[in-house]
Amino acid sequence: MKAVVIHHSLNTPGGEATLAIETIRSLYELGYNVELVTVQKPNLEDIEKVYAKKIPVSNVKSLFPFKINCFGIYQRLLTSISSLDLKDSDIVINTNGNTVPFGIPNNVPYMLYIHFPTLLMNSKGYNNNKYQKSFFWKAYFKPYHVMSNALTKRALERSNVVLTNSRFSKDAVRKAYPEVVPYVLYPPIEIDRFSIAYRSNSRERQVLVISRFSREKQIEKAIKIARILRANIKFEVIGSLVPANRPYFNSLRKMIQENGLEGKIKLTPNATNEELLSAMSTSTIYLHTMYGEHFGVSIVEAMAAGLVPIVPSYGGCSEIVPFEYQYNTLEDAAACISKNIDEINSEKRENIYNIAKQYSPARFRKMLQQYVEQACNSNTNYNNTNRMAKQSAHHHRLPPR
Repeated sequence: MKAVVIHHSLNTPGGEATLAIETIRSLYELGYNVELVTVQKPNLEDIEKVYAKKIPVSNVKSLFPFKINCFGIYQRLLTSISSLDLKDSDIVINTNGNTVPFGIPNNVPYMLYIHFPTLLMNSKGYNNNKYQKSFFWKAYFKPYHVMSNALTKRALERSNVVLTNSRFSKDAVRKAYPEVVPYVLYPPIEIDRFSIAYRSNSRERQVLVISRFSREKQIEKAIKIARILRANIKFEVIGSLVPANRPYFNSLRKMIQENGLEGKIKLTPNATNEELLSAMSTSTIYLHTMYGEHFGVSIVEAMAAGLVPIVPSYGGCSEIVPFEYQYNTLEDAAACISKNIDEINSEKRENIYNIAKQYSPARFRKMLQQYVEQACNSNTNYNNTNRMAKQSAHHHRLPPR
């Protein structure tokens, strides 16, 4: 059996790439030969080092034979072009979220995992401040907004099954496209990967932030919270950094210097898996800064490592984290950190860890298998109905005179 996974790029670590990789691994475990279709060629060796796991693909098709460090959102749209030959596929899953391949045969089941509807990214309540910050970013985003919405509608119409990452995102999809009812399939977390950090007895008064260095992640909030605390608490921010986001990274460094926090906040771009686990092993608190996060893979990873998660009360993360660890304002976050950084005990840590275990790859694989079977069955029924309709029309056609 052949499965095709479509994702614009795996070269930038993050929640979407993690979801795509775990989808590949799950399909492989279910007995499929998996083909990966991308826009830019993935550096599988480097990616496997970051995630500390093999990516079992039998073939990779890329539109460009090299890595591209710019026009990230527009690369998503190009997956329509890069996935032209799908006629011998048993299932096609697009973890990219907003396109359908050109010319996909009607007999091939198609699944769409939509992380969040682009149509609402700049609307009230879902606003992403990156694309509203300046005229440049507004002008950059506008064409994508128009094209993506058109392609998403087409993709949703063709999809046999539509999935999303949280109830928060499901509500957004329903608001943007009322005729669509997606299923919630929470992203999987490789719990065992963080077992070394979970067993650590070397916790310090340190707050860890895991996020790619990108403006929409609102990392500057961590600096403001550190300034509010002013206590003997250190912060470390770990995440991927691409050249296009270097100006934002530099602005964070400047903000740290201007507030005299050089000895208190450490920025670690493009950390290795070993560096990440080391930071998790020595930290006590995990802080999530993005308001309106769609899910938050790094939150569950931190919980699996035994850290206390402090997260915004708005977004998909509120479905994961107990209410007592949620905040509305930066002052709330600072108070929550102060309260928990010295009060953590083995019972609290175990309770947090048990929540993380609910997002295991085994559970994801079981649910994915059900949705794959549903997509295949609905596609078969659709084709049979069409075939019967054509036959009926043929039988009732009057003979030529």
